[in-house]
Amino acid sequence: MADQDTLQSRLVHLDLKGAPLCLSYLEKVLPLFRTFGATGLLIEYEDTFPYQNDLKTIRAPHAYSEDNIKDILKLAEDNNLEVIPLVQTFGHLEFVLKHQQFAALREIKKYPMALCPSHHDSVTIVCKMIDQVIKLHPQVKHFHIGCDEVYHLGLCEACTQRMIKESLTKDQLFFEHVRNVAKHIKAHYDSITVIIWDDMLRYSEMSIILNCGLGDLVEPMVWHYLPKFILPASLWDNLSAVFPNIWIASAFKGATGPKSVITNILYHLDNNNSWLDTVQLVKRKFKNIKGIAVTGWQRYDHYAILCELLPQGLPSLAICLKAIKQGTLGPNDLGQVAKELKFLTPIPFNPFISPEIPICEFPGSEIYQLTIEYVHTEAAYNELFALDGMTAWMHEYNVQRKFINPVHVEPLLGRAISILDSYHSLDKKIQATFRHVFVDGVEEEWRACFITPSIQRLEAFMEKARSLLYSDPETALCEEMNVE
Repeated sequence: MADQDTLQSRLVHLDLKGAPLCLSYLEKVLPLFRTFGATGLLIEYEDTFPYQNDLKTIRAPHAYSEDNIKDILKLAEDNNLEVIPLVQTFGHLEFVLKHQQFAALREIKKYPMALCPSHHDSVTIVCKMIDQVIKLHPQVKHFHIGCDEVYHLGLCEACTQRMIKESLTKDQLFFEHVRNVAKHIKAHYDSITVIIWDDMLRYSEMSIILNCGLGDLVEPMVWHYLPKFILPASLWDNLSAVFPNIWIASAFKGATGPKSVITNILYHLDNNNSWLDTVQLVKRKFKNIKGIAVTGWQRYDHYAILCELLPQGLPSLAICLKAIKQGTLGPNDLGQVAKELKFLTPIPFNPFISPEIPICEFPGSEIYQLTIEYVHTEAAYNELFALDGMTAWMHEYNVQRKFINPVHVEPLLGRAISILDSYHSLDKKIQATFRHVFVDGVEEEWRACFITPSIQRLEAFMEKARSLLYSDPETALCEEMNVE
């Protein structure tokens, strides 16, 4: 069971760099977060924040307005949810460094991921970003400055020369940049606690951690999303030697593949249960494990396509938060979650093997259902193009020579017509439902990534099959009716 003084902060991560949510949907879903057991939101705006002045280039066309941000904060306040903004300030800065205006700040000229910590404008730019975000979040008590996965570090000419001149290691280069950013926040907003991701400290030796100079400036948030942990055994002793307080981060979706469409609840429940077990083992090393962020990534990085959408992950979030809040799941808890989300059929813990589309009704449930329907349709699509009839008798070698036996082609054509109908049905549902949940552009992207390519391939196959089977288009339609 979870201790009363452990994991009191339970944050739901809103990854707004992918499929940003419209305010009318947030109004419906934030009360559910509170019902599930959340106490706060970790909001990663990225380019959806309304940056102004010389940062205006950063904001996306679909960015929220300042009034939108105020409305989001009011909705959070109405539901007793603390808001912690997350602004990347070192790595994962594609949304800034992709612009020509800021390209000079890149660590490697052709890669827009990591900031050069030796460039004289780097700290200035990220601190301006922080200042603008805090200005619209005047009540904020915690601020997350990211700093994870800084894969390009100490590689540019400025950094290498500086490392030689000042006898710095890459670790020290990293620490100094984080210190400068954290000190800015401490100097201008002394009541705010700064949080960073832990992974750039994760494999450092104790002697390096002891000299990082961050102990009184930041609190690490240790993230791990696998069901079975592979964190280094020395991590907890190393962190506790410097940091009295830490946070942890699990996942409720968006951690099983950059193209995943539906959420494996069991996978994420196992991850959160592993975290609960780990907390019991390591909590005495720290003054406080202050809370947990249950992350829900909607794209892996700025350039990746969308993965699982928030409505698809809501049942997983509900179950994981209930387990975290209580320390375990009781025999009646799943029934309670099903009641809250109005499931009339069992919640599929692994929807990949669920033969039916669940019957349920919660904010965004239509999207939850259609994404499962999509996976069923995609399975039929993949099966069609893997059939022996397709790979052997409809091989391109035979097609080019028009060396085709209709007995093999006609059944393939019939299946293709049926699957195409399913994709068109899904396409209509997407157009009818996405606009009520997401900002403009999400529907277009999802259809372009997951629906349109399959439709185009099916149509190309059908055109090819018809040209081989029938010389008269009208005859083709009559014959297809008989095939179906």
